[in-house]
Amino acid sequence: MAKVRDLKKDIKYMVKQFLNECYTQLSFAPGLNQENILDVIADVLELQKKMLSQLSRKDYSRGEKVKINYKAIANDFYNKILELTERLHSIDD
Repeated sequence: MAKVRDLKKDIKYMVKQFLNECYTQLSFAPGLNQENILDVIADVLELQKKMLSQLSRKDYSRGEKVKINYKAIANDFYNKILELTERLHSIDD
């Protein structure tokens, strides 16, 4: 892992690209599916907030800094983005 700052930038970039895809789908979706797409948008924004707060957290135990597993956070984020992408593309026309 290069830097935490780079990971934060990657998360923000991927969320931005995913939101662009959601808004494209929203533009062409029938009225019934718009609500489902808005739910996906809300979920991805919540995911971004959660992941960035995990990366910014500083944990201390008995005066020692507890090591945060950044690779696990990154893998968790990528897996959840894939799930949200599948959810977005599975919304019926």
